[in-house]
Amino acid sequence: MRGTILQPTYLPWIGYFEMINSSDVFIVFDHVQFERKSWQQRNKIKTANGIAYLTVPVQKAHRETKISEIKISYEGYNPFEKHWKTIELSYKKAPYFEKYKPYFEKIYSKKYVLLRDLNVDIIKLISDILGVKKKIIFSSEFNLKDGGMGKSEKVINLCKKAGIDHLYDAKGAEDFLDRALFQKEGIPIDFQEFLHPEYPQLWGKFAPYLSVIDLIFNRGDKSLDIIKSGIKNNK
Repeated sequence: MRGTILQPTYLPWIGYFEMINSSDVFIVFDHVQFERKSWQQRNKIKTANGIAYLTVPVQKAHRETKISEIKISYEGYNPFEKHWKTIELSYKKAPYFEKYKPYFEKIYSKKYVLLRDLNVDIIKLISDILGVKKKIIFSSEFNLKDGGMGKSEKVINLCKKAGIDHLYDAKGAEDFLDRALFQKEGIPIDFQEFLHPEYPQLWGKFAPYLSVIDLIFNRGDKSLDIIKSGIKNNK
């Protein structure tokens, strides 16, 4: 079974969904340490004034706190009201904004406790919009005892527990995963080779590597085909 293992990102970029679409199972890697100021809690969109970052504030926690345990901070204000106003102002003139607006409004009207739950609900919503139907499993469900393992060993252990015999991973993982160790365990790895496609956007010159919502609001039901077109050699 071909699988991809990704940390739950806030409003992920389009390559994230290419990986999910190209796999049989998607493992939400949520039992590992949370990284502050990472894509786990922020992403970017395109506005009339340029690129804007949307960041979800989180409560203070120990450095070793797992992603699955990180809580959202509402101290002083509701961040999702601000995020939604920024999204709506930036994309209300986009061709498909009105079509998908009610689904995102529903997400942004909730008061989530855990960052992981917010991110996964957004990922599920976007997957539904794109027509990507894949099995989703949380790594935290396996109660893994991997505290003393290295990065490669942790991923191999998770693959075995989840029944993954072929891993599809992000390009950046090539720098820290030991391919030889995976081969020894009989788990081949493919690393994503993605050439970011261009598509019509609002607000001037094309900007890549935004949240996938930029693509969805601008191209609607053509979005998945555009995502697939970014695969090198279109495999």
